[in-house]
Amino acid sequence: MKKLLLLFVLLVPFVSGSAKSFLRGEAGGHEADAYSVLPFKECEKISDWLEAVHKTIDVPYNAYFKGLRDAPHQKFSWGKYGHRIFFHWGFNGRPWSPQLEEKVLECHWDAATTDAFKQKLVDEQARRNRFVMEITSETLQLGMSGVLREYTNGFASLVYDTHLLGDYSTKMKAPLQDLNGVIDDIKSALYRKLKGGNVALAINKRLDLTKTLYSDTETRAGKVLEIMHEDVPEMILNAQDGYFRKHFRDCKIKVKSGI
Repeated sequence: MKKLLLLFVLLVPFVSGSAKSFLRGEAGGHEADAYSVLPFKECEKISDWLEAVHKTIDVPYNAYFKGLRDAPHQKFSWGKYGHRIFFHWGFNGRPWSPQLEEKVLECHWDAATTDAFKQKLVDEQARRNRFVMEITSETLQLGMSGVLREYTNGFASLVYDTHLLGDYSTKMKAPLQDLNGVIDDIKSALYRKLKGGNVALAINKRLDLTKTLYSDTETRAGKVLEIMHEDVPEMILNAQDGYFRKHFRDCKIKVKSGI
């Protein structure tokens, strides 16, 4: 019994450091990270939205999405990479990575079989992204066409990509995608999707500078999150002469005071 207790004590730091949880209503999780970069006050409606996006990235755990291992791909294994080999790319990112390619090469498929596998990933990413877009539009009362679709994509990207930034603080970094791609998706959300103007450009320059200043991905991801926390909520509310501030007020979505 003493040996088992000792083993448990030794394993707890490893387990807690290898992954990051949503931790609803608590500090230190994906939910807290998301709230830190968004202008919204904490409430059940916003938390439900954040958790739904979180699940499209991390769920199912230790399983494959439907159809992935159907013939002729039944021998595919994510091996040492675990569930993070999938869907841990930027929200608008290409569903492929060196890690995925490594595991596919181990299967020794012909070109047609490989292409069919890639199409499964594209289709599943599209399905999950469509769900994220729909729930983002519904929660924030935006839209799914024209410029309103860009706004929806911008908010969806910020939530999704902030989750990924948090994952760089864990020990299980091997499956994670190139951090530059995640940051590029954030930059696009701020400037192109949410129309943040010169303020967004200034934030993006600070994000670019982290590439020179911080070679360690964990440190850099943490700094990016810090910059977003400092500047993004205010940028959103003031963008386009206060368009979003007015929109959320009209929709009775409460925002943080003092920004």
